[in-house]
Amino acid sequence: MKYTLLIVLTILTFPSVGQEIEKIIFTSQQADEPPTKQGQPKYSFEFKRLAGDELSTSDFYEEGKRKKLNDKIAIDKDRIEKITEWKRQNKRTFTQSDLGLDITTLKTQANNYKLNFDLPTDLIVRVDSFQFCQTHKITKSISTGGEMLTVTLIFKDGQNQKYIFDSNDIGEDNFNLRNYILCYTLLADKIPIEVPGYGFFSKSKFTDMVLYYQKTVECEGYYYKEFIKKNPAMTSKDKIMMTGWNFIEYMGQRNKKE
Repeated sequence: MKYTLLIVLTILTFPSVGQEIEKIIFTSQQADEPPTKQGQPKYSFEFKRLAGDELSTSDFYEEGKRKKLNDKIAIDKDRIEKITEWKRQNKRTFTQSDLGLDITTLKTQANNYKLNFDLPTDLIVRVDSFQFCQTHKITKSISTGGEMLTVTLIFKDGQNQKYIFDSNDIGEDNFNLRNYILCYTLLADKIPIEVPGYGFFSKSKFTDMVLYYQKTVECEGYYYKEFIKKNPAMTSKDKIMMTGWNFIEYMGQRNKKE
């Protein structure tokens, strides 16, 4: 049985001054490939404010049946305050310190991404650059089946805002990196392993996504289109086969001209 990933994150608006998050509801459901009428079990759990500033949970539900988690899980107020401030600032640039990553960790996983250029030691994630470059990716893909996750933050005033992540976002160049950074910062390693999809907010997955960012902002697709315009004699087959294309060499020549 094959699964891909379909993520739907529904997040009620992060609080302004005086607002408080009262509850976080998380639901998860996998889908078969090809789809079946019965489908897969639906899982859910709730982080509740029981005492103090933290939100915690000790139970989860499988198809409505309550079950105990192996361990209590809590989200502290520091995470919520950080996200609140980032939202207020409309923060779109993130340092390694913001992300809780270091260059050693990134380099350890970098081999999976075949980067054309070395990782900068002071890597900074600029989400606007990512959103631009992913529209110029050379290849696209789409998958069926998947997994659906929904996160709902409930505030006293009832305001709401949705962040949606789909299994085809990356393949179709629609992945919203900023939303993922915000959600990861709030839920990192707080999804219990008893619930499918818990790995989407793990540090390993997050590191992969930062490396995917770095690969994307190389913007090879954008420069390949530029290369095609400079070589009008290329046939349709040449363009598909990328005949004569060497990204590193092209960028070296381009930078010299500039």
